[in-house]
Amino acid sequence: MPVQRYDIYFSGKIIEDADLTTVKQKIAKLFNAGDEQLDYLFSGVSVKIKNNIDQDTAIKYRVAFRDAGALVEIRSADPIDAAQPEAAANSNRHDHPETAMTLLPPNTGSLIDCAPTIEPADIPNTDYLTLANSGAVLDESPTPSPVDIDISELTLAPANSGTLEEYQIKKQAAPLPDISQLRIVETND
Repeated sequence: MPVQRYDIYFSGKIIEDADLTTVKQKIAKLFNAGDEQLDYLFSGVSVKIKNNIDQDTAIKYRVAFRDAGALVEIRSADPIDAAQPEAAANSNRHDHPETAMTLLPPNTGSLIDCAPTIEPADIPNTDYLTLANSGAVLDESPTPSPVDIDISELTLAPANSGTLEEYQIKKQAAPLPDISQLRIVETND
């Protein structure tokens, strides 16, 4: 089975509340990049940082960028996935930025980041509800007739009698293989 491969893209996105100057300094140190390279990386254009890497390496890149305060996009390097027209993929990504997927490292992050914002619902009016008196019959449907089950052939053994051994399935032990041709050789090491 072929191993899934990934490409790493960076478009200058940073973590919310991160300082852009600090992030640029960390990315510069990470890649040993100069000012011109940093301007290109933070231009807003999606730049391929690494291509055709395995999942573990993709996770390491994501963690390194996240530690620096930046966000990368991890895309499949699979030719079937890459066969989609780039324009359609870009328009879809811009139309629905909240649906863009990235590969998270294991055991990191919080599900709070994924939780949708929920507006509290109004409490319904329950003034018309009442409690029944103690002992009141709540279900007034007719009692079902008893089911007639023939148990005349069943018997009950006295307490503490009998064993389960009669129900045990006996299995014959597998025959031992012939190992008569094997010898122990002593060495003087």
